Amino acid sequence: MKVLVLGATGLIGSHAVRALRTAGCEVTGLSRRRPVGEQNWLEADVGRLTSKQDWLTLLPGYDAVVNCVGIIREADAGDFDRLHRAAPVAVFAACEQLGVRRVVQVSALGSHPDAATGYWRSKGAAEVDLLARDLQATVIRPSLVYGEHGASSEMFRMLATLPVLMMPMAHRAKVQPIHVEDLAAIIVKLVTSAEAPPRELATVGPRAGSMAAYLDDLRKGMGAAPALVMSLPMPIARIVARVAALFPSSALTPESLLMLEQSADGSNTASADAAAALLDAPLRDPSQFAQPAQRIGAVWGWASTLITLAMASLWLITAAVSWFGWPHEESRAWLAACGIPTIAQEPMLLAASLTDAAIGVLLLLRPRRWLWAAQLLLVGGYTLVMSLCLPFFWLHPFGPLSKNLPLLALMFLMWRESK
Repeated sequence: MKVLVLGATGLIGSHAVRALRTAGCEVTGLSRRRPVGEQNWLEADVGRLTSKQDWLTLLPGYDAVVNCVGIIREADAGDFDRLHRAAPVAVFAACEQLGVRRVVQVSALGSHPDAATGYWRSKGAAEVDLLARDLQATVIRPSLVYGEHGASSEMFRMLATLPVLMMPMAHRAKVQPIHVEDLAAIIVKLVTSAEAPPRELATVGPRAGSMAAYLDDLRKGMGAAPALVMSLPMPIARIVARVAALFPSSALTPESLLMLEQSADGSNTASADAAAALLDAPLRDPSQFAQPAQRIGAVWGWASTLITLAMASLWLITAAVSWFGWPHEESRAWLAACGIPTIAQEPMLLAASLTDAAIGVLLLLRPRRWLWAAQLLLVGGYTLVMSLCLPFFWLHPFGPLSKNLPLLALMFLMWRESK
């Protein structure tokens, strides 16, 4: 079979391409950018292909189309409608005219033309159009999809390793995650089956639970330490969502928060029997998703930011204390012990304070690999000079020099890890 997969570089799309090729299909991917090494590929912006005519030139010769295009938030007003409704409807119309045999539409549980959010409404409108056409079509509706390299899955693994976490609807919002490889295998079955496929299918995992329970499954799978997950009060969550929406990369927005609220009634869960029967194999349980090898990466997701903020604070506080807080007479005495002439002592003290402040600001604004190397050299140089000129600091009970050793280790780690 010749199959066209739309949104082929996303989590679901990329796995669908791989699974269909493994099953012997001739697969063409479509996305805005061609992945490196891919030959059988179409480059196009689906959001601009919103008329049937746009697709009539692209679809001839294909036996099936799998639409995996989806966004969780709009970059520009109307993106939901363009990507989730207008473009898919144009695809379906072209498929119907050209006689494309199969269409699989990846939608979402909760989708309906009259749903509470633009995401669900746009997905629901496309469903209604597809199911009204003379096509062998299936609408599949996942709840939450897990994949090792999926952005949301990486975020959830990171959250699962935090010792304490407050999140909206932590114990009330219900999800029923499915592993992306199971979902891709279901897509293969729907595309290649000799029998007419089901019109609608809830593609969910075998077990529903709260967000807190899902994080607990990931935590146990990674072998991470126990944690406390608390519910963030909704009035505060709504404020946080509005602030988070100002950042383009944030998945938390007022609309996604509303979707969490709506899922408390179980609308984001369903029976997994039909999906398991189609797959003819057990669906992976959420407790099997995460692996111990992923724990370090998950912890590093937040630990690297914490280390950067801590180091920036250290440099900024040191700069302020050196110039404004600590008696300059003592500082000049230490510089004199290191052989610095009297005339150069005050300018050197000022230069050191400004350097410390600059490093702190750069860490907050533009942390880069070279900056960690510079800190290594600077702190290493401080430690060496003070060890030679002011060795009594090694004997100080507060450890002003011995504390440099773990700092140097952290700086070395950040230098080697940074890009």
